[in-house]
Amino acid sequence: MKLIFKYLKPYALIVVAIILFTILQVQTELSLPEYMSKIVSNGIQYGGIEEKVPTVISADDMNDILLFASESDKNKILQGFELIGKGSTINIDKQELILDKDVYLYKSDEISDLLEMPLVYTYLARANNISLSDDINNIKKTLDEKLVSLQDNHESLIRVFIKDLYTNIGIKTDNIQNSYILRTGLVMLLIAAIGVVVQLCGTYLSSKTAAKIAATMRKDVFEKVESFSSSEFSKFSTSSLITRTGNDVTKIQQLIQMMLRMMLMAPIMGTSAVARVLRYPNISWLLIVAIGIMVVTMIVLVIFAIPKFEVVQKLTDRINSIMREFLDGMLVIRAFNSQEVEEEKFDDVNSEFKRTELFVSNLMNIIGPIMTFVMNGLTVAITWFAAKQIDIDAMTIGDMMAFSQYAMHVVMSFMFVTMLFFMIPRSLVSVRRIKEILDTENTIVDKDNPELLPEENGELVFDNVSFKYPGAQESVLENINFIAKPGQTLAFIGSTGSGKSTIIKLIPRLFDVTSGSISYCGKDIRDVSQKQLHDKIGYASQQALLFTGDIKSNIEFGRELSKQELDEAIRISQSENIILEKQDGINEQISQGGTNVSGGQKQRLSIARALAQKKNIYIFDDCFSALDYETDKKLRKSLNELIEKTKATVIIVAQRIATIKNADKIFVLDEGKIVGEGSHSELLKNCDVYKQIAYSQLSKEELA
Repeated sequence: MKLIFKYLKPYALIVVAIILFTILQVQTELSLPEYMSKIVSNGIQYGGIEEKVPTVISADDMNDILLFASESDKNKILQGFELIGKGSTINIDKQELILDKDVYLYKSDEISDLLEMPLVYTYLARANNISLSDDINNIKKTLDEKLVSLQDNHESLIRVFIKDLYTNIGIKTDNIQNSYILRTGLVMLLIAAIGVVVQLCGTYLSSKTAAKIAATMRKDVFEKVESFSSSEFSKFSTSSLITRTGNDVTKIQQLIQMMLRMMLMAPIMGTSAVARVLRYPNISWLLIVAIGIMVVTMIVLVIFAIPKFEVVQKLTDRINSIMREFLDGMLVIRAFNSQEVEEEKFDDVNSEFKRTELFVSNLMNIIGPIMTFVMNGLTVAITWFAAKQIDIDAMTIGDMMAFSQYAMHVVMSFMFVTMLFFMIPRSLVSVRRIKEILDTENTIVDKDNPELLPEENGELVFDNVSFKYPGAQESVLENINFIAKPGQTLAFIGSTGSGKSTIIKLIPRLFDVTSGSISYCGKDIRDVSQKQLHDKIGYASQQALLFTGDIKSNIEFGRELSKQELDEAIRISQSENIILEKQDGINEQISQGGTNVSGGQKQRLSIARALAQKKNIYIFDDCFSALDYETDKKLRKSLNELIEKTKATVIIVAQRIATIKNADKIFVLDEGKIVGEGSHSELLKNCDVYKQIAYSQLSKEELA
């Protein structure tokens, strides 16, 4: 998670904004059930009556109410009202009313407690058709028996009675009800609109932030892989690097987006909803039972699922690897009629991937039915137990509906948390795989203050160089010594595995020497920056690789060349015929990997790319092998002219004697050691290894 927080750090202010939007969204969502409860309870059940004390009471009704008050309380109650005579005009809830009887207008909040029981007694007496002319004390005793089941909750009775009191005066209670429902409904619409806006803002910011972080992470991974030497590449397969850059970064992007939305939303929503649920202590225990079931389910599922997540990613790497091998070697596979073998290989991995993915998917699919069962069971339980509370007037219908929605919010929050518990471990596998790349220490690094190379060409010196590949027991090269001077052509020849290409890879520091040193212009190449060193070297690799684009872009390879430079590179590399044969000439498109050109054409274009860079050192690593002898001869002649003109150093690795026999100095390698050096004629006289290679290719007359 440290890696994710590291990438989130530059977006701290945006994260704060997302948190604020999330809090506001939660509050708006949790406010709606409360307003819905008000509409159902206050608006529908109580006719829009919110007050606990009637605003206005007719004189007759007041007389009945005061029968149930003590003498001291009667005076205080009357002092809290103002007597308005018949024929007067009053305004009640935006209704102008001309009185046809004397009324009392409420003016003091200090008597609400004094009026509570008198209002209750009066309502119950009328509801039960009890005559108030009887003894009041006896009436109270009778009514007290009926009040036992209400558990001191008289609010609903008072509100119903207030509606009757208003009707007695001539107030249109339907207008009060409609006004209340409309007013509360408009508030709900406003809150819902605010919720939609903040949700859109939060979602937009989280999506944008996650996408930016993913782009930055993908760029960092790409740049890190660019800096890898061959040692680092040996630790990661190509298919694994592709999966990590694509699939793994995408999973991290999804995780970040979920973190910024769901991971923030779930705890805020859950805690806020629980706080509201606790307002109803009589049935809040139902939610505790539901949460317990979900927690146990979540723990069990996560324990079984987590070990499988890394297996899925490794199998994804393996599938990508097999597919890459299949696509690269399709022609070979067809030539050997090995399609069935490859299909079996793919089916084995694919079947294992399917089984593992199905196991994980089935575990995750269990969540849905369990959550549905919990939510439906909770809804039934709430309805059952809340109905009993409504029956004893301990809850209203609106309270039950609000509690049900709050409970569903809590359940949904826990469901989100459960999903996160599945998603986070799976995504953390991807985080670990990306971190593994970013934390890989490069074996070849520049010094803090690298030395500078001169502009002009100088001597390239191998001083007692030995090298062995990382993890290998034996050295590939031992005690290699030679000097390549400006204007010279040096060639290396030897049997397969003798170390020719390894020497070449040491010059641009694709590997660093194990012992000894390589210097250029009198400076150890480890003391200069890799960029400056590479600026001095033109390199045509053993595998002539072309990139997607046209012929021109492959030769220029990121540089802007003049027409003269481009034509010269094409002429020396003998690539004119390739361009003339193509319909679009130099703008002919090259497919990925150069599959629409022959091996010889690829080699010539890669040689042109190396020559076009105008370097001090040109390295040709066995890149003349696919050329016919005539083209090889012309290319070497043009190359010699270039060397005479520019005094560049040319190093050639070849298998063919004809390619190197005119080199200034030839080095013969055998089992990582130089067993012969000199000109072609000298080696024919004193080097048996060279003599064997030469006579296996050419006749004595051709070698003369």
